[in-house]
Amino acid sequence: MSNDSISISSLNYYISKISIFNDSNLIYEDRKLGHLISHEINQSPCIKLECDQKIKFNRISFNLGIDSVTHIKGVLGGDLDPTKGMYWTWNSGYINFKIEGYSSRSSGKNHLFQFHIGGYQFPFNSCQKIDLTLKRNSTIDIYFDVFNVLNGINLQENYQIMRPCKSAVEIANLSKNAFYIE
Repeated sequence: MSNDSISISSLNYYISKISIFNDSNLIYEDRKLGHLISHEINQSPCIKLECDQKIKFNRISFNLGIDSVTHIKGVLGGDLDPTKGMYWTWNSGYINFKIEGYSSRSSGKNHLFQFHIGGYQFPFNSCQKIDLTLKRNSTIDIYFDVFNVLNGINLQENYQIMRPCKSAVEIANLSKNAFYIE
């Protein structure tokens, strides 16, 4: 994205199915159906898990998005409430990952881009499993590099996705590789 001016106006995504492991042994499984991470609202994009702080673990896995089982339950509350702006009423499904902004390279009107990535049915299931190995056993800081996603999109050709489709799944795959631990 060299020689590109980019600004992000909206970045939201769901994290679900959080599991903590010590080697291959499951140590903790989060029971919450989904955590909305919003970089729009004045809140820390942080998830606090209710587990014993003395457990030993070296791996964490989670979904970027909402799985198909949760989707078919219909409209839910809390972070999954449709008023949070992450639900397609026209398609009865959750938006797993939403990013909107400006890029000087976007061919969209006013150089805007808009990606609402969702879909839970084959072949357009955009929920992605993330598996990260930890270097230490303490508070975990997991980072999301949005430019890892944007660098994989040709904004001159593709500046808007608002439905489940092959391109949405491709962007979901890019999003999967944007998570890392330092």
